[in-house]
Amino acid sequence: MLNENQVSQVAKAIDGAISSIDDSLSYKVLASAVAQILKDEYGSHNFVSFMETLKDELGMEESLNEEKGDFNDEFNSKFDVRASLSSDKIEVLKRDDIDEDTFEEMIRFIEDKGYTVDSKQSDRFYDEDPGERSFYPRIKFSK
Repeated sequence: MLNENQVSQVAKAIDGAISSIDDSLSYKVLASAVAQILKDEYGSHNFVSFMETLKDELGMEESLNEEKGDFNDEFNSKFDVRASLSSDKIEVLKRDDIDEDTFEEMIRFIEDKGYTVDSKQSDRFYDEDPGERSFYPRIKFSK
């Protein structure tokens, strides 16, 4: 059982600390700072419990990783590819171009999941800088 008074005191202290640094702090900086505190002060053995509590407090019904994994698995299965999904893009790990019709179908699949595809930053072509890195076909999107 949580001590609501303690939760309130900690929340006020964190908010005060944030306001003293930057009252318009981005969520990315906040999340990175919380991650650093968890790693440095609480230890990895607490990560799962922390995430479960955070998910419960935010009213999230399923894990973001599970949702992402399901999306990635479904994409890979549907298009018979190996793809890597991040929060804002999916890269098809194929050292070849994707034909235009298949690429359009991939875009529709992502849009059907409720995402908006950025066609200017999406590319169906494979490219590489020898000795440097590979540029896989990718689809950029946002929620």
